[in-house]
Amino acid sequence: MLPPEGRRTSSPGALRRWVAAHTDDRAIRLLRAAAYRATAVLHTEDHNPATNGELRVLRCLASDARVLLDVGAHDGAWALTAAQACPEAVIHCLEIASPTRALLRERVGHHPRIVVADHGLLDTSGITRVKYYRGDDRLSSVVDYPHGYTGDWLEERVETGDQYLARAGLNHVDLLKVDAEGADLRVLHGFDEALSDGRVRAVQFEYGYAGVLSGALLERFYALLEPRGYVIGRVLPERVLFRQYRLSDERFFGPNFLAVRRCDDLWRLVEGASRRR
Repeated sequence: MLPPEGRRTSSPGALRRWVAAHTDDRAIRLLRAAAYRATAVLHTEDHNPATNGELRVLRCLASDARVLLDVGAHDGAWALTAAQACPEAVIHCLEIASPTRALLRERVGHHPRIVVADHGLLDTSGITRVKYYRGDDRLSSVVDYPHGYTGDWLEERVETGDQYLARAGLNHVDLLKVDAEGADLRVLHGFDEALSDGRVRAVQFEYGYAGVLSGALLERFYALLEPRGYVIGRVLPERVLFRQYRLSDERFFGPNFLAVRRCDDLWRLVEGASRRR
């Protein structure tokens, strides 16, 4: 049943109390089901860099970007986009699943400014288990996410980001892009020294449902990056929406967030570029 006419339910508090008292009424159940369906539609994510805001971020970096890291590089599509958008940058690709890494090397290994590492990154070094999905290798991850595909567990070599930077002789990273299917936070913890020292100018990471299983809540990204001098915002097609963390942000609406050092004017550029159009 709906609230009788004349009953005072205009204030949010009164309406909530009324809904709570009638939570199992058919009308409320139908409204709740409609809200869930609407949320599912709104949760649809755009993974195309040309339209989801990623390319705009790269263009804001283009004039002075020299080193980009693509962690979870998959088939190299983002790396090729970055190489075109940032003509002076060298892009280091790291892909944890060896079958996908072989295809990555075939596709971009010839590019003069793209480097393909022979291992993945995590918050530890050694051998780790990775679930590889032949049906859709974009889903491969150290997180056992319940996809509809059959997965094979592989033993893969990993090291930390700090170790990789040291071995590669990289003292500064303009953009650290991480797409690790739920392991993004673990990857970032592997860059602890570089992040603390301010040697990573900007970080792009994914946030979605895989974070439920890995424990990578958005709050934990804020807790890692804000004390190290970063401001964080969601990447939208026309801007990056920087703001303080709110508990209501734990909606797993992604796909990408950007963290930029507070002392760097880049965050003002990516936030305001669309507003000047």
